[in-house]
Amino acid sequence: MKETIPGPRGGILARHLTAYEADPAGFLDDCRRRYGDVFRFDTGVVVVTDPELVTEVLARTNRDSVPNANPLQGGRFPTAEQTRRWMDARQLAAPIFRSAALPGRLPVVRAALAADLDALDGAWFDPAEECWAICVRALLPLYLPDESPALVDAVLGSFDAARGAAEAAVRVPSWMPSRLRRRVRDADQRVRDTLSPMLEAPAEGPGEGPDEGSARTGTMLGHIRAQPDAVPADIAMGAMGFTLLGAIGTMGAAWCWILYHLAAHPDAARRIRAEAGTATGVDDDPARALPYTWAFAQEVLRVRPPAWLLGRDAVTAVTLGGFEVPAGTAVMFSPYLMHHDERWWADDPHRFAPERWLDGARPHAPGAYLPFASGPRGCLGSHLGLAVLALTAAHITTRQELDVPELESITTYFGPSTLTPSGMRARLTAR
Repeated sequence: MKETIPGPRGGILARHLTAYEADPAGFLDDCRRRYGDVFRFDTGVVVVTDPELVTEVLARTNRDSVPNANPLQGGRFPTAEQTRRWMDARQLAAPIFRSAALPGRLPVVRAALAADLDALDGAWFDPAEECWAICVRALLPLYLPDESPALVDAVLGSFDAARGAAEAAVRVPSWMPSRLRRRVRDADQRVRDTLSPMLEAPAEGPGEGPDEGSARTGTMLGHIRAQPDAVPADIAMGAMGFTLLGAIGTMGAAWCWILYHLAAHPDAARRIRAEAGTATGVDDDPARALPYTWAFAQEVLRVRPPAWLLGRDAVTAVTLGGFEVPAGTAVMFSPYLMHHDERWWADDPHRFAPERWLDGARPHAPGAYLPFASGPRGCLGSHLGLAVLALTAAHITTRQELDVPELESITTYFGPSTLTPSGMRARLTAR
């Protein structure tokens, strides 16, 4: 007989829910210390904090578990066919995000990012409001050969609708009329309506042929058009629109924290400026050209992982750490907790230290660093995401002065989907 999973008393009137809402990460860490690395948070929700067990859950995604069900669809699991087609879309998109494919497009990404940063000159802004649009425009050159304000607006509208639904955290049966669901569907349809004419147009121009170089130097649109067989519309739409949507939250939230930590650690900012001011070959290999800047971005993602709480829904009964987890259970895990757990790090995880990434040795236990998740549903664009963050830090330190007043009053907002700074104002002025 399997042992009962320990944890606080659950139920709809459980007092611990109030404690969680007041301090989400602190409450989960306290539960971990009380109950161990597998504990029951509430009815139907189990939290896992051991990297080895988390890696096991992520590796078996699509077999034992699926990404958390959409509450606007009544919490229904995706069907096997839906899962297969989404994985087909990921497989189609993957060549564009490989690190070897980035040098062909990184100069355009870098230019788009620089233009947005320069456009902020002299004005006070909230990074948590500006970040989403900046990241969409920075990513768009990987998808399209030309600018598309209409697609930027559609993608941002869809992202905003999805974020609003996540904040509401209401489970709505699929048969029940819902303004939230209607808003999300309408916003998603706008993305489809914007992309459909692009996908239906015939291939033309350089970099859109079926040769091997098209996946290296071309865009996602060119890559899809260059396939020897026609790509089903839903798979093409998934590769084009919904991989872009999936990247915004992680990259946008991380972009905010890059600004925060540049302001909070002026010595690190000066070191980045010195490195970036003399670097060569940045577009070919930013990790090699900007090693300290790259390490700074890695450390920002460690200290403030944008996707701070992730989960999978068990579709079959699984055993984790000696406990039986029934089918239908939401298995949650927190990169934030693992990134700050002394057991998994060689050096003090509560200290901001980009240097921990520079000596070539892995500074953490296997699976303890998860800014982009892992497994079959891990982030396709992890290398690109780090490049955008490193390029942001390099541009700001060499071209602009960053002012972030009252750093001590900025708090961390543990949202349902992302970790963002709250109460932050920033100003960039040209040097």
